[in-house]
Amino acid sequence: MLSRSLVRRLVRFAVVGVIVAGIFMGLNWAWGHLVGRQVAFLLSYPPALGVHFCLNKWWTFGNQQSVTGRQVGEYLVMVGITFSLQWIVFTALARWTTFPAWLEAGLANVAQTAISYLFMQARIFRGPSPA
Repeated sequence: MLSRSLVRRLVRFAVVGVIVAGIFMGLNWAWGHLVGRQVAFLLSYPPALGVHFCLNKWWTFGNQQSVTGRQVGEYLVMVGITFSLQWIVFTALARWTTFPAWLEAGLANVAQTAISYLFMQARIFRGPSPA
């Protein structure tokens, strides 16, 4: 059975995911009118990433210590891995579907969620659970 602490973390992680996906998809939609779909995808990634790091560090995993070089470094490694997966899914959807680019970006974001959670819990933000 899942502990209350784990359920709370999973719910918070899901909420963060929805917020970040909304920011990411919204920026893709907004910039998609100005630049191509792949450039919009790339431009949307850094701001969404910053929100993702902060909300997960302080709210999902309750890690209240100062941001450390180790956390940032490991987070960036995780991002490199999950970004590659996300990019492959996004590119495949763009090639094989007629979905709008913002939806392709959102579906690609879903593809990397489980890996991100496990890596953040086990390595990056390990420590006390949120209250």
